[in-house]
Amino acid sequence: MYRSPTLRALTSRLRGDALHHILDLQPAVGANVEFFSRFSCRLQIVDLLSALTAGDVQQLLLDDAGATFRRVLPSPPEPFDVVLAWEVFNYLSPSQFRCLVECLGNLCRADAVMLAFIATKKEIPLLPPVFRIVDEQTLHWQPKTAATRPGPRFPPAEVEKMTQGFVVVHSVLMRHGVQEYLFERRSDRGPDSG
Repeated sequence: MYRSPTLRALTSRLRGDALHHILDLQPAVGANVEFFSRFSCRLQIVDLLSALTAGDVQQLLLDDAGATFRRVLPSPPEPFDVVLAWEVFNYLSPSQFRCLVECLGNLCRADAVMLAFIATKKEIPLLPPVFRIVDEQTLHWQPKTAATRPGPRFPPAEVEKMTQGFVVVHSVLMRHGVQEYLFERRSDRGPDSG
């Protein structure tokens, strides 16, 4: 269990009467569903990394990542306000990372936010951990296995390049080897737009 300043920054944006549409990219976690039920939210859950390991999807991901993400991600009736990417990007190649960001950007409204944790250690768990929200600033990190694999170790400058369409609004390097990010979707309107 640990304090997450980035989770706190995210939840501070959920106050108010507006209905927030949230996309969670990890398996369903009862505590997280209960946590977001306190806010005015509509939560959609897609266990993205599990969906990408299905037999026919694995080959499609190698052949055409964009088509794969469009196939497994939802088509919401309204754009998302929040994306919880957790550690998903750590398990993708750089080109898949960029492609997923582009697809997510197309599903989000301008000014939507995305929470992502990028590993900085040499090794990460073989399988992505599950995050359980304890409260507005506390997370419980649950590994699925003790086995490990090489970590991506994307430098912050590379992360910013791979998240085109989003800007970093909050970033914290945590002692346990994770760089926490909160990104905001850029407005499509240019500076001269009316």
